[in-house]
Amino acid sequence: MIAATTDAGLERPSGDGIGALEDHAKRIRRLIVRLAATPTGCHLGGSLSLVELLVALLGRVMKTRPDAPRWEERDHLILSKGHAAAGLYAALSEFGFFDPEELVRRYNAEGSIFTGHVNAKVPGVDFSTGSLGHGLGLGTGLALGYRLKGLGNRVYVLCGDGEMGEGSNWEAIQIASHQRLSNLTIIIDRNCGQNDGPTESILSQAALTDRLRMFGFEALEVDGHDLRALCQAMEAPAKGAAPRAIIAKTQKGAGVPMFKGKGPHYAVFTPEQLRRALVSMGEVP
Repeated sequence: MIAATTDAGLERPSGDGIGALEDHAKRIRRLIVRLAATPTGCHLGGSLSLVELLVALLGRVMKTRPDAPRWEERDHLILSKGHAAAGLYAALSEFGFFDPEELVRRYNAEGSIFTGHVNAKVPGVDFSTGSLGHGLGLGTGLALGYRLKGLGNRVYVLCGDGEMGEGSNWEAIQIASHQRLSNLTIIIDRNCGQNDGPTESILSQAALTDRLRMFGFEALEVDGHDLRALCQAMEAPAKGAAPRAIIAKTQKGAGVPMFKGKGPHYAVFTPEQLRRALVSMGEVP
């Protein structure tokens, strides 16, 4: 990675960085696919759909220090759709929080910190998640705490679109809007699929953007696989004191051509399936 160091000691890709960010995304996807070939497999489709969201945040937008994950001035990322732990762990390893080969060796093994749902013992993770609908409440409280202390830390909460059927999310949204938490950004992985089938057949989220605006959020839609568009949306100056919501349109299984945009919710790959997936991604195993 070609990087520049800012005054705060943070590593960021040099220049506009989009090409470097795209390279990060490719490596992260290859690592996620390898995690699907570990003995227990992983939640594959939803981990692949959020790769660019994680890359934009960890590689460009957020204040982080991989050498000091508990740095007090850091921004926070809460992955509320905690079943996509493989995606978050792969991204954190790519950006230097720990060794990717250690992740592959220990992923979801007995006694490992790299559990199948997000574990706060992992460097770079602040909250354990997995029970859907909890992450946004945690993020709202964290953002309010920083606001009350007069601190500049920002909070980013990454939710799934199926998860937006949880009533606790809308309670948090009301509080965030009422408290004018401009230091809070919700990013929704709009991949239109969940464990039991297509999101729209279970509980439609078609009016999600309009509903968030009605609740007082600054809400916009963006292509969730376009890193340039994502960075522009995340870095755009706030128009006021309202919290921000970004609805990122994505595909389950994105980046693995053999899935054709319809990746499995969960997968345990055989060696041959791993080989085929990597070949379809342009890699010779």
